[in-house]
Amino acid sequence: MNRWLAILYVVICFEMGVFLFLFPWIPLWSENFFMVHYPWVASFAQNYYLRGGISGLGLIDVFLALHEVWRLRRSIGWAH
Repeated sequence: MNRWLAILYVVICFEMGVFLFLFPWIPLWSENFFMVHYPWVASFAQNYYLRGGISGLGLIDVFLALHEVWRLRRSIGWAH
């Protein structure tokens, strides 16, 4: 059961990481309900430092997923 939970953790971390890495840079980020109705949210969300920080969190999630794959691979015995 622990192996399946580790695989689920890897999949969720990887998908969330890719999403967080890419989402701040697509048009949906700046063209949504909150940006139209709340100008202070738009000015805050258009900040490149905020976008870069969120993308950085995505890269950290991808790194965690790859690290867990490496650890899982060693514990299963696939590493030679």
